[in-house]
Amino acid sequence: MKKIFHITPHLGGGVGKVLLNWITKDKNNCHEIATLDYGNENAIKVCADNNIALFPRSSIQILNEKISSFDIAVIHFWNHPLLYDFLIRNEFPASRIIVWSHISGANPPYVFNKKILDICDKLIYTTPLSYNYFVKNSKTDCILSTGGIEEFNKLQPSKHKGYNACYIGTVDFAKMHSDFVKTLAKTNADKIFVAGGDREKEIFKNADEKFVVMGKIQNVKEVLSKSDVFAYLLNPNHYGTGEQVLQEAMAAGVVPVVLNNACEKTLVEHNKTGLIAKNLDEYVEYINLLKENKNLREELSNNAREYANKHFSIENLINEWQKIFDEVINLPQISKKWKTEKENLISYEIFLESLGDYAQDFEKQLKQNPKELLNKNEWSSETKGTPKQYYDFLGGEKLGKILKYY
Repeated sequence: MKKIFHITPHLGGGVGKVLLNWITKDKNNCHEIATLDYGNENAIKVCADNNIALFPRSSIQILNEKISSFDIAVIHFWNHPLLYDFLIRNEFPASRIIVWSHISGANPPYVFNKKILDICDKLIYTTPLSYNYFVKNSKTDCILSTGGIEEFNKLQPSKHKGYNACYIGTVDFAKMHSDFVKTLAKTNADKIFVAGGDREKEIFKNADEKFVVMGKIQNVKEVLSKSDVFAYLLNPNHYGTGEQVLQEAMAAGVVPVVLNNACEKTLVEHNKTGLIAKNLDEYVEYINLLKENKNLREELSNNAREYANKHFSIENLINEWQKIFDEVINLPQISKKWKTEKENLISYEIFLESLGDYAQDFEKQLKQNPKELLNKNEWSSETKGTPKQYYDFLGGEKLGKILKYY
């Protein structure tokens, strides 16, 4: 039995669900978790109920003590200020480190920095798309991120009036399409359930009454059970990979309608397990088609369930990770450090490090037209690796000056 130590920026939401569902069912290894920020109430309860040690808001000293005493450390990676601050400022003790990326790396601010390869023995992608955007070599591998769909694959639709669509997930234009409200308003859906945060009040303040905006919820099964289609209309430049809610919707037989974004096309097969639209007009047509054609909807629903059951199980995830652990355990434990020419980087410089090769382009655009740059959907979020989030966590005069352009 191997001792595995997990480090994550926070524990909650999509990544939290993936991690907790995995390690509570993995009987081959012993797992502990440390967070750089919070663990939400559900995560704390799950860890307590399953005797999993959880160390919230851990200091560098605690992290390094654990890293050196465990067989393998797994760092859950995305662009978060506390994570980059830790990676850059820390000198890792002799250890075996795996980085599991929860981003595709396609678009800034969710990209890779080549220096990440210096501080890990293995980099695991959550989508094969990452091979197109970063490195493919002996250090890299891919394991699809899944929180498991076992609790959804037997979910039956509840009786409801009319034809309902739903969206579950991040309510922020860094993830969802900027024309989400306008596009779904054009459809013949009788109700459109929207579950999730964090900008729901702002985005839906003038929305049609057929939008039922629910905020963050615990029971997504209730929403899926009274929905006929899953209206997963995302920003073409979104940062997602495994898309847990899309997997769950498919397992529940709620037919997904998506755009032809690279990520969604790895999970949905057009006209077999869902519908993939080339543009927004076609998106509206497909939502309406599934209202009119119940036979097609039923066929796609059954196919989606079957595909999800085969590909999105926790058992698959556990087996794939066991192969990686068996490989990495044979490597020597060595110390590791982020390579920088300068010591004691200020917060703005840590932010630039997070952008990798894109940092120069960011600075160039910032000088030319800062308002235009920072008001793009991918940069306007309060979180999601933006200057706003870096300032909130790390402060700094230079980051503070950038905020005046928002």
